[in-house]
Amino acid sequence: MLIDQDRPRYAERRAHLFGVARSIFAERGFQATTMDDIAREAGFTKPILYQYFASKSDLYREIVAETAQRLLARLTTAVDAVESPRVKIEVAFRVYFDMVVRETDAFRILFIHRHEGETAKELARLELGLVSFLEPYINLSISDEHRRQLAAGVVGIAEGAAMTWLVQQDANGWPEPSPAEAERLAARSATLAWGGLRAVQQD
Repeated sequence: MLIDQDRPRYAERRAHLFGVARSIFAERGFQATTMDDIAREAGFTKPILYQYFASKSDLYREIVAETAQRLLARLTTAVDAVESPRVKIEVAFRVYFDMVVRETDAFRILFIHRHEGETAKELARLELGLVSFLEPYINLSISDEHRRQLAAGVVGIAEGAAMTWLVQQDANGWPEPSPAEAERLAARSATLAWGGLRAVQQD
């Protein structure tokens, strides 16, 4: 039976299924999650779930891609509102960690669970997108190749800090983060990044 995709109920139900799937994937990972698990938790049958998502792989890949798209969109909006390259990078750290802290399910999927095939490609696209995003704001007199490598290093700082924070949260039973948690993570990472960038010279 075809679903009338113009009806508001279609979008609402799809969003509900998507959110349930994201939560279960975050907790169990891709391999340990089944479409039966998702359908049951969402309160629907598996045939209904398949009307919205063609396969578990497609659903998982869409979650990774959707998180990446929203992150890059938020980063773009935030840095467009400030002027200097340094402030742009500092703002980018704050936006990044705010999303990590507020949307832990999405980032557990990105950084804690293993990725293979198409989902690994989606994650690689996100990482390369972040590198390309940061590259223009490393305002140093160095080669383009060197600049891109430094941008990748800054992305690595952010991803490593996010991954470690998520692992620590999991080990501690997922306590409620403090209101200043994202700001603190961003400040620590920005301090490390700028400390390294200040020492960079053209080689």
